Amino acid sequence: MNFVGFNKKTKGLIYISLLFLILGLISFNIADSIKSEYSVVRDNLISQINGKQLNNNDIKKIENTIQAINEKFHTSESIAIYSKKDGVNDEQYFYLDLKEAEYLFPINAGMIKNLITEFFYPSEGFDVGKYYIVHHYFADWFYLFPVGLFTLSGVLFVLWLLFQIKYIYTTRLIKHKLKFQ
Repeated sequence: MNFVGFNKKTKGLIYISLLFLILGLISFNIADSIKSEYSVVRDNLISQINGKQLNNNDIKKIENTIQAINEKFHTSESIAIYSKKDGVNDEQYFYLDLKEAEYLFPINAGMIKNLITEFFYPSEGFDVGKYYIVHHYFADWFYLFPVGLFTLSGVLFVLWLLFQIKYIYTTRLIKHKLKFQ
């Protein structure tokens, strides 16, 4: 590779940038495979919840499934099962206090209200017989690491470009000055 201004500093920047890019691509493929496996397990959970009357056995299965998902995929999924109340519409269940839930899985599932939980923790609700279920989950956390690697690669590449531009500019300036002397 022969670029203008190619010294040890710029050579190191471009190689490290390429290394982070390659690591980002590898981790993106890994995250994609984990996400596809997670989607299958999550669809299984939704099929357990949706469209039937829940009894204690079903609620126990839901608790076990949530616990297995959180352990296997290192997520922070939670389900709050509320008994239906008169005068409370579907949207209001999302804003009820978790202490009002009849069942809460996992038991320590308190969500702190901040920008991250508001924007990146989607919630979905299910009307199931005499219960209303609110499901909170962190959708695509698997892609945080690859995005971080791609960002580092991009920053290092921009630094490399700045060094290249600086070298070209100073070289042309020196040539221009020598030409007129």
